Amino acid sequence: MPAQPPVITPQRRFRGRQILAVGLIGAALGLAMALFLRRIVARTPAQMSPSALFWLLVLLPGFGLVAGMAIEAVRQLQVASPEPEYHPRDVSRVGRKDRSR
Repeated sequence: MPAQPPVITPQRRFRGRQILAVGLIGAALGLAMALFLRRIVARTPAQMSPSALFWLLVLLPGFGLVAGMAIEAVRQLQVASPEPEYHPRDVSRVGRKDRSR
């Protein structure tokens, strides 16, 4: 008999709005970084083409959006997972090897 898939309870629902909110925070951080880098380039003798500055302002927030959404989606999936490997009992020992041997 195949194993039954876990039942989705209200605590395990996938919260898309939260993922979008975290993605928007990531995009805002990316935009702040892009504006900061643009300001640095403007105050140095280095020259950048207007199209390069435009793509800097588009790509950094875009990457921040995708990164924020990916991190939050993986976090929600990890919390909702029924597998015990994703829910360690002793958080202080996660990722540490036993060095007493």
